Amino acid sequence: MSMGSARIRLADVAGFCRGVARACEIACRAGEEAIHSGGCGAVTLGPLVHNPDVSARLRASGVQQVRSMDDVSGRVFIIPSHGLPPEVIESARERGLTIVDATCPHVHRAQREVEKAHASGKFVVLVGDRSHPEVRAVAAFAAGDIAVVAGSDEAGSIPLPMASIVVVAQTTQRRSMVDAVACILTSRGAEVAVVDTVCPATGERQDAAARLSSEVDLMVVIGGEASANTMRLAEVCRDSGAAVLKVENASELDTEVIRASRSIGVTAGASTPSWVIEEVMDAMNEIIEGNPEQVQVQVQDLARDAEKPAEPIQPEQEKAQVQSQAHGASVEAEILQGRVTELYDDRVIVELDPGQTVVVLKEQLTAKPIAHPSEVVAVGDEVHVVLDRQRPGSDEQYASKRRADVLLMWKRLENAKETGEVIEGKVTESVKGGLVVDIGVRGFVPASQVGRRFVEDLSSYVGQTLRLAVREVERLRSNVVLSHRAVLEEEERAAKERAFDVLSRGQVLAGTVTRLASFGAFVDIGDGVEGLLHISDIAWSRIKHPSEVLSEGQQIQVQIQNVDRERERISLGYKQLQSDPWEDASRKFAVGSVVRGTVTKLVDFGAFVSLADGIEGLVHISQLADRRVAKPDEIVSVGQEVSVKVIGLREQEHRISLSMKQAAEDGERSDYRKYMKENKADDVVTIGDRINWDPSKLKGPANGDNPS
Repeated sequence: MSMGSARIRLADVAGFCRGVARACEIACRAGEEAIHSGGCGAVTLGPLVHNPDVSARLRASGVQQVRSMDDVSGRVFIIPSHGLPPEVIESARERGLTIVDATCPHVHRAQREVEKAHASGKFVVLVGDRSHPEVRAVAAFAAGDIAVVAGSDEAGSIPLPMASIVVVAQTTQRRSMVDAVACILTSRGAEVAVVDTVCPATGERQDAAARLSSEVDLMVVIGGEASANTMRLAEVCRDSGAAVLKVENASELDTEVIRASRSIGVTAGASTPSWVIEEVMDAMNEIIEGNPEQVQVQVQDLARDAEKPAEPIQPEQEKAQVQSQAHGASVEAEILQGRVTELYDDRVIVELDPGQTVVVLKEQLTAKPIAHPSEVVAVGDEVHVVLDRQRPGSDEQYASKRRADVLLMWKRLENAKETGEVIEGKVTESVKGGLVVDIGVRGFVPASQVGRRFVEDLSSYVGQTLRLAVREVERLRSNVVLSHRAVLEEEERAAKERAFDVLSRGQVLAGTVTRLASFGAFVDIGDGVEGLLHISDIAWSRIKHPSEVLSEGQQIQVQIQNVDRERERISLGYKQLQSDPWEDASRKFAVGSVVRGTVTKLVDFGAFVSLADGIEGLVHISQLADRRVAKPDEIVSVGQEVSVKVIGLREQEHRISLSMKQAAEDGERSDYRKYMKENKADDVVTIGDRINWDPSKLKGPANGDNPS
């Protein structure tokens, strides 16, 4: 089919920009920390970014979207990536809210430029959509001395001030539009200076989209309905001459448009996450019966680029806070090493140096409640302690093993963060947004860092001991953020390296189905190494979804079909280990035989008919009936049982050609022969029959009398 030759190409730059990735990271961390500290989570006034799929993920991290400042009481308040007017931020401060600024650095710059121009007595012309939150936030810094224009037409009609004009732009605007506005204002006699506030990522996406648009029939633009930069991308693609299909996610794809396009380009707005791009492209590959594996590689490359850390921009007040925390830290207690020499019911004696001993009371041995010190230490054990103040009226020196253990753990955590050392912790509880673990101090594993994929039921981890990587350590705030996912991914990477050294085509392995997708199933073949079992390799018969044959968690045997070391891809087969129904097809369905089958699928050029499990043949539209047929559904429907004649068989290629027309003709001939056989005696015609002669007229008179 011609539609099978359609090519899907992803623009060189598409999806999340660093500013949006930064805002999401800041918001997720703020939401998880707010819940971790016992609060009600975090909120944004309006969406953090204009993408509904991202908003849904943020809600899972404890970040809610509110419409009014009245709804933010008692919560952490996040300034969204497109910024907020100064009076709104001041209102949040007056309410005593904890403010976390996730404003995009480029929006910050636009705000500063407008504020600076206003302070110097200049008039500001802002090129952008006056209803967009970013434009409203930036315009507020001019305190009214500003004109917002959508393009050059509006620039030609605004009243010109006596002061010189500074032109700035919404960060998602097209530079050509900004230049056109400046040109119009200059032609009207104004003194104009242009400050470039267009985000570089916006220009890169638009340039990449324009290049790709000129080479394809259709451009699919993915992004939120309210996303300004997505709308600009769509405009750029249309200007380049391509047809444009704009969607928020895969559910909005137009199947007919996709099938009708010989070549398809894909781009996505700066607020569109990689997983949405992947879903859309997977869906398009299904429509044109392509292979989604190559698409995933492209999307993963984009995701890695977007997740690179943005330029660190830290407000002065944050720097001051960090400095004050550093200066306010107390001098750390000295950790001493000793040996347990005596054990009592309520205390132990630890010898530090010959002749120097300290007393460690039972409650200072560990943070956990114990009945006897022997549960923690034994005589001869080496332990670490921190000296306590001497108690009034006592000559004994007291010490704490518990405090020393905590200090040592903090040092180990700080070192582990730098070196990548993996530590172990027991999950003590499941809370909204993640897991609490005991690592000697209280640690937190965000929900996004629990497994390689999103885990819906976190409570199943309670009581388990996890291997963890240290992501953040803030001793002054007693805050430790950990990741189990990072350890799993590293183990998977190492296992993959080992696997690629030993795996080869044709090997048969035991595996576990980990997840199902529309295009196939992922199977764990050991040590977390996953291979893809494509839907075409699951069953000999045609299936619409892998769930018809497999289920998640199912143990199966698979065969290695291909090992691509360069792309780290393992292709698996399942049906190859089942008996091939085509092996004796020539005996069961000999050419010329008439058999019964069930119609499974109608296509423009005919109908597919299932003859047996795994064996399907095609009745071409010309073989459906003894008359001209415009569409197959004029003759047959899916699920209908029909008689077909085998008119062609290519066993090696798994192809059978069938004919309903010839089966019907053979049936008519058979019926005729049967009829003729059953009525053979009656078929004789005499001369008398032909002349209607009655033989009785030849008989003479009775008793031998002569006739008169």
